[in-house]
Order: sequence, then structure tokens, then C-alpha cells
Amino acid sequence: MILSPQQRAAIEREASEVCVVAGPGSGKTRVLIERFAWLVERRGVDPSRILAITFTEKAANVMKRRLADRFAYSPDLREKVEAAWVSTIDAFCARLLGEHAIEAGLPPDFQVLDPAQAERLLRDSAEEVLDELFAEAPSAMRRLMEAIDLSTEDDGRKPDLAQSLIEIYETMRLTGSRNLPELVPSADIFPEALDLAKTIVESKPAGADAPVLLDWAARFLALPEAIARDHLQTIGSFNVNLTRITPKSSPAYQAASRLKKEVLPRLEAQWVEGWHSGSPELMRTALTRLGAQFQDRKRRQGAIDFTGLEEKAIELVESDSELRQRIAGRFDHLLMDELQDTNRLQWRLIDLVRRNLFAVGDVNQSIYGFRHADRTVFEDYRRRARVEELTENYRSRGGILRTVSHIFDGQPGVEARALRACREFAPSREPEVTRMTGAGDQGAEIEAEMVAAKIRQWVDARERNYQDIAVLVRTLGSTPPFERAFDAFGIPFLLTGGRTFLEARETRDLMALLAALANPLDEIALVTVLRSPLAGWSGEQLMRASHEGWQTEFDRQFGEIRRLYGFVPLDRLLATKLDECGYLAGLGERARSNIDKLLGWIRREQRNRPRPLVELVEDLEAMRETRAEAEAPPPEAAEAVRIMTIHTAKGLEFPVVFLSAMHRGPERRLPPILFGPDLGLGIKWRNPINGKSAPSAVYKELAKRRASEEEAEENRLLYVAMTRAEDRLIFSYAERERPSRWMKLVAVTEQSATAAPLAACAGKPETHAADAPPPIHALDGVSGQYDSSASVTSVALFDACPRKYYLSRYLGLEPKPESPGTGAIELGLEVHRALAGEPVTSPEAVELAQRFYATELGRRAARAERIEREFDFLLAQDDVILRGQIDLWFEEGGEITLVDFKTDRDESAGHRYELQLRLYALALAKYAGRLPDRAVLFYVRSARTVEVSLAPTDLDSARARVRALAAAQNDLTFPMKPGEQCRRCFFFGGLCAPALSGHLSLESRP
Repeated sequence: MILSPQQRAAIEREASEVCVVAGPGSGKTRVLIERFAWLVERRGVDPSRILAITFTEKAANVMKRRLADRFAYSPDLREKVEAAWVSTIDAFCARLLGEHAIEAGLPPDFQVLDPAQAERLLRDSAEEVLDELFAEAPSAMRRLMEAIDLSTEDDGRKPDLAQSLIEIYETMRLTGSRNLPELVPSADIFPEALDLAKTIVESKPAGADAPVLLDWAARFLALPEAIARDHLQTIGSFNVNLTRITPKSSPAYQAASRLKKEVLPRLEAQWVEGWHSGSPELMRTALTRLGAQFQDRKRRQGAIDFTGLEEKAIELVESDSELRQRIAGRFDHLLMDELQDTNRLQWRLIDLVRRNLFAVGDVNQSIYGFRHADRTVFEDYRRRARVEELTENYRSRGGILRTVSHIFDGQPGVEARALRACREFAPSREPEVTRMTGAGDQGAEIEAEMVAAKIRQWVDARERNYQDIAVLVRTLGSTPPFERAFDAFGIPFLLTGGRTFLEARETRDLMALLAALANPLDEIALVTVLRSPLAGWSGEQLMRASHEGWQTEFDRQFGEIRRLYGFVPLDRLLATKLDECGYLAGLGERARSNIDKLLGWIRREQRNRPRPLVELVEDLEAMRETRAEAEAPPPEAAEAVRIMTIHTAKGLEFPVVFLSAMHRGPERRLPPILFGPDLGLGIKWRNPINGKSAPSAVYKELAKRRASEEEAEENRLLYVAMTRAEDRLIFSYAERERPSRWMKLVAVTEQSATAAPLAACAGKPETHAADAPPPIHALDGVSGQYDSSASVTSVALFDACPRKYYLSRYLGLEPKPESPGTGAIELGLEVHRALAGEPVTSPEAVELAQRFYATELGRRAARAERIEREFDFLLAQDDVILRGQIDLWFEEGGEITLVDFKTDRDESAGHRYELQLRLYALALAKYAGRLPDRAVLFYVRSARTVEVSLAPTDLDSARARVRALAAAQNDLTFPMKPGEQCRRCFFFGGLCAPALSGHLSLESRP
């Protein structure tokens, strides 16, 4: 095997601690294999005295296979190598504990829980602990639930203290934190606030709001020392307009400004924390009990979870010095891959058993912070070890590497490092790095179509094979447009790390069937089965039948499965029923593969661990929630495009990489309780006076740290994605007025002469194959889980007048365009641009926008901690994908406010916009983590605000309007027959007058 001088120097480095910094494509697996071989062949080390640790089971199998091939020349050595300790760290711990089970306090036949089982056991433990505490101290627990600004769901606040406890407990375990640090109260800022209030009183301020300021300062100075409701109410009543205090140079103004901007927010957090004193100690008690309860449950089952493997192995080695010496003396050399992906708990174990450590990693590829991987483990080790760098890249073209280097020059989280292209490629007619953008309202769909068209063009021209190509996305939610486009263009694809096979519609149908069989009272599962192709009932049949009728029909069709369960294998019963009802006849190959995969899972579970049907259903549901199990591969999977998340693609390489859906940003939602090993618990408290969030000082510091760490990891994630490409790298995204950070980095690269040139194309794709289908559109019917797509404005239009919706959206009878720059529409667009912070030419638009920022609402937006303008969204609601754009939303003082700007001169018909705002609120709940506290119509001409109710009944009504549109699209019910009455505007069939007059042009009628 030919090795480069860099690789050989790393392999033959003589030192007890060697750190190999291996850049992407530098051959690190080869280096590990050859280090193993060098130790055996050149240093005479017995293979059984080498421990090799990899990050994944797949990587371990690859290393075992390549080591076996490497020693194929010597059958004796190969046999020893095949028995060597080459595994993941979890497998190493399991093997170690299996040999020393009694010493570790485990039964010899202990079982290792899979993630779904462990999650369920931990959840049960947390709920039991909380139940115990409620029984012991009900009033204290109620105060705790009310005190914390807990997680939220779609339809309101739903506190989940159990999940918060679980997350903290798991973080403590994986960071190796045995105990919570002692609580440190916030620094007392009350004396400084008193001094500032005294300054205000003594300096006698002037201006229109001076009496208000003096009154507030007097009340503040009169507060007693002990915290009471008056303290929080007084802080909340500071509503002084600083622009109405004069002069700005006066001591009173300076004191008031400092109070408002800095001191009072800190004092509020301090007092709210003091108000809730005792609650943190209750949290500590709950966490202690959770750990004991979880351990006890595992012990009773004779089981252990994956993190427990590491904990028990550490405990075993640390508890017995003689055993520790025996285990540590068992291995002369430890080879470790992907050191940057190690957490503190794992490193603690490695430190106990190693003698000579040869570790390979790349801090620039550390992207598993959400799993508590700690890149500082790598950085600390590198500082004290002998370092060898691998900068030669044997994967990618030079232009790709130059683009990588340029993009990340000076970016946080990515170390500057030379990447030298060492692989030879044939000359290319196409640019090495390309950009594709989908324009318009359907940008994401158009982007996916462009990607599909390009792939089809390559394959039809025999320039590429499907298996050469990977489409990498940031998040799971980005894949549906590509699935639809690839299906439309006839492109086989394999989805890995995206939608799990348990989320596929056919699998969900069978899971609903199992749930209804296990629990006859589960009406949701029952109705799902009857409405699905398994039973084939229509919505009308469901409405006509009673609950008893549903039960009777279900028992008639599927009762035999329940009666025979336990006597006949469940997978066989299900397969027979699928054949009887003809369910499989309407499925494609991918869906059939998913059914086969589910039946195979049931078969294995029933054989290995027979249990009641209700437990089987619970385990399936837990697996759906906790495990990213890929869909079953289609029959042509070997010849298919790979669609996967970037995290899944780490360690892989492809000739062609589409880095797609770059317009999608990261999830920024923070939990209500944060934990840091050094600072302990940070809690987002709820102010008991106004219900707003009041995060503690520790919470703010931990949130700041997390934001910084996430930004750095986002850069590393992009770095990993780009360096998967060998021959071609294509960036693709939907155009956005507010580009994502990744889009901005690409734009900077395009403007540089030092990076590889980026070829760009935008708009709709062209189909190059004669038999390729035409470009798809959003309303053509959407395959997959959703039946149709619509904009929020379309829902509002349909609700106002179904006939108008049909004429406008289906027949294309659109309004005549106004002359550019002269009409109300153009002015409205200019105003919206000005409000979004974009430059505009219209003085009137600028003046109207300034009216907003002069109001209290505008001032609140200006000081918001979190703000989004022109916020594009997609919302899956029932069987419709809603799309739209929110003018403005912001979070200030713990309150989320949604704002829709209107330039209407007639402000008497604001009710027309209520449905839109409620749908915006439902969409915002998906992105912000909870419903907004306020939804406001803001008329810029009069600076008038109109509050829109977000009551549950109003939101349910909004959802019903979406369902009505979906039904109309599916059944095409809105084009009325002659003489038929319009349901909304009470006109009869034909072209109803309101739908045409003043809205639609008769000349454009087809």
C-alpha cells in the first residue's frame, strides 16, 4: 500500500500520546489500519493487546473487514486480528461488563435496553417521582409548576416538568456531572436601583413625563426590604417615555435610562427568583430521586441502558484498584477514531484504561453537540500530545476545497487549515461548484424540481448514475419537496435520516390498526383505521354511524386478529388481512418495502420477547418518537439517489453532492430549564404578576453560551456537508428576502475572485428528457402525507367567497395590473419593504413606516430580544400544506407579538383579516414553540392597532376553514352549477357579481 509522507509520519510516530489531526478526505481510516498493522508487524505487539475504538457500529465493521483484508497474507495473524477488540465504546463496555458482571453488580445475563425502551423507562420513572412529590407536598409542587415558564404546544401552554427533568438528568450523566453545583443567588442590584431612584428625586427632572417618573421613584424608594407583590408590580409599572424627559444630559434622564435598559430587568429577575425561593431545591430533590428510581427500575429488570454501560464500566474500574490495573494492563495500545465526537463521560473511561493512546480526529468536524459530544476533549488532548497533521485531501476537486477555505475564513468554530487537493480528476466541462435557486412563492418546490431535472439530465445523457448523487439537507422537514419532485421525474431515491419508516402513511395505518386492537376505546385509532384503505369508509359513513357502529364494523373486519392473537403469529395475521382487503394493491414498491420492514420487526419482537399487544404498541410508538429509523429501501436501492441529513452523511463521500434547502434555518427554541456543569440550573421563571418570562441570571448566561456554541456548530455542519463532495458541489435553496446565514456565506463566495467561481441558475427547471413530466406545481396534488397546498391568502379568499376563489385561483381571472409605481398595491409593497428595513424610494412609504416605530408597539419591537420580519413559513394543517409570510413577529419581555401591517384607507373591515392572523399564529407556534400572546393588525396610515382574538374556539374555527378548502380542492365543489347558491355571498350560479366587480377583469376571462 502506497502511503504519503504525511500519512507515514503519523503512522510511525513514536510517543505514548499521539494526536492525528485528520482533515476531510485525508485517509484517516487508512492511517488507523496501518497504525494497527505497524504495531503488529514492526513492533511485535499481539493483536489482542490493541484496543481500537470507533464512533459507530458501521465504522467498527468497516475497520474489522479492512484489517482482515490487510492480514490476509497470514492466516494465523488474521485469526488473531479478527478476535481483537475493535468496537464502539458501548460495545467495549458491554464486553467488559459481560466478563465482570458479578463485580459490577449486574446479573450475568443482563440485557441492554434499546433507546426506545430506555426512554420509556426513564419517562415512567420521572412521572412516578413527580407523583410521589405531589402526594408529599402538593402545594409546593403546584407552586413549582406555576413558577417555571415550561414548554408549550400548538394550542396553549402544557407544562411538562417530567421532560425537563429527563433532559437535565441525561445532560448530567453524559457530561459526567455527578452532583448539581450549589445554588448561587443573583448579585443584589437593589442598592444600585435605590441610588438611581434617589438621583431622580433629588435632581428634579423636567419634561412632559417628569411627574410620572417622580411618582414612580417615590413609590420605589418606599418599598420595604422583604420581597412582596408590590415590588414586582412597581417594576412592572415603570412606563416612562424617556423622550419626554429633558434634557438628555440631566442626571435624572441618565438615571432613568440606566434603570429602564439595564438595572430594572436584572432586578426583576432577581426578585422573581427570590419570590420562587424553595422551588430550585425541590427540583434538586426530584433529580436525585429520578436517578435512584431509574436505576432501581433497571436493576429490577436486570437491564442497563447505553449510558449506563459507560457509567458501570467506569464504576467497575474505579472501585477496585487491583481490577483496574488488570484491565488497564490488558491493552498496550489504544487506537481511537473520531475523538472530537467523544463526551466527557466516555473520555473519563478512556483515560482509565489507556496506556499508549493514538487518537485521530478533526475539531472542524465536531457536529454532535446536541448529543453532548465535547470538542474540548479533543482540544485538551491535542495540547499535550505529539501532533501529526493530515492536510492532503484525496477526495475533492481543488475548486471545491478552495470554496470551502474561502467560506470559512475567519468564521467562528472552524479552525483555519490548509486543504491540499491530491486526487487527479479528468478535465470537466462543467463548473465544480454551482448554485441553484428556486424563485417565487413556490421557491422550495421549484428548487426541488431543478435538482430533479438536473439529475435526470445527467442520467439520461449517461454522464452520471443515480448512486453517484447525494442530496444533503439540514433537517428532516426539508425532504418532502424533493421526494415529490423525484417521484414526478421518475428518479429512484433512498431516504436516510429523513422521515422514518414509522412516519410513512402505510406504516401509520398499520400502527393505528394495532392501537385499535390493543385498546378498543381508542377512538382516534379506530376512526383512522375505518377511514384508511384498510376498511375504506368514507367521511360520510363515519358521520352517519355512531361509536357503537364504528366498533361493530371494526370487529367485523378485524376482530379475528384480536381473537387469534397469541395462537397465530401476529405478522401472519396482519399479512393475511392485508391480502383480504386488497391494501397492498394500491401501494408502490417503497410503501410495500415499509410494510415488509414493519412485519419483520413484529416477527423478531414476538420471537425474541413475547409480550401483550398493548406493550408492543407502546414500544412501537416510543420507537417512532425516539429513533430515526430509515424507511425501507426500495428494490432498486443500489441504483438510487441518496437523500439524507448532513449528520447522517458524516464519514461518507459522493461524486456529486447537492447541498439543498439552505434557506431553512436551525431550530433555536430553548427549553425552560438549562443546565451547565459549572453553573448548575438556569431557570426561566414566570413573573407571578404579569405571567411574563423572567429568566434567572444563570439561565441568561447558559442561553448566551448555547447561542455561541450553536453558531460555531452550524459552521462546522456546513463544513462537513461541503467536504462530502468529490467532483461536483451544488448549492440549492429557495429565494428569500431575508436569507439564511448559509445563503449569505454562499453569496460572499460568489463575490470573491479567490474562491472557485460559482455558476448560477435560477427560476424553473427545464426538462431535458423527452419523456420527462412537465414541472409540477403546488396545486397539482401532493404525494406523500399531504393532499394539497395553499397559501394563507387563498384560504382567506375561499372563506370570503368560494366562487371568487375558483374564478381567481383556478380560471386565472386576476385583477388588471396597475401602472408601475402609481397604485395602492405598489405603495403597499413599498411600505412593507420599509418596515422590513429595506431601502425604498417612496417618501410616503418611509413616512408611513416611521409612524409604526413612533408607537409603543414599534418601540417594543425595536428593543425585542428576538425579532423576525417577512417571515416565510410552511405549516402542515390537516391534509393541507399552508404557506405564507408573516410581516413581523417579535419576543420582548417574554411576550410574543405577531403583527400584520395594513395600508388600507378603509379600516372598517378588519374582520376580513382575522382568519389570516389566526393561521399565522398557528404557524408561528410551530417555529417559536408556543402560540403568540398577541396578534395585532396595525393600520399604518392611522397608527391604529386592532387586537385579534386567539382563543381556542377561534383557532379551531380557523382550522375548520382550512379543512373546508381541502375538501373543496379534492371534490372541486366551488364551481357551482346554474341556479346553485354560493355558500358565502348568497349569489346564485354563474359568475357572481361580487367575485367580478372591482376584482376581476372580464377581458382576461378564458
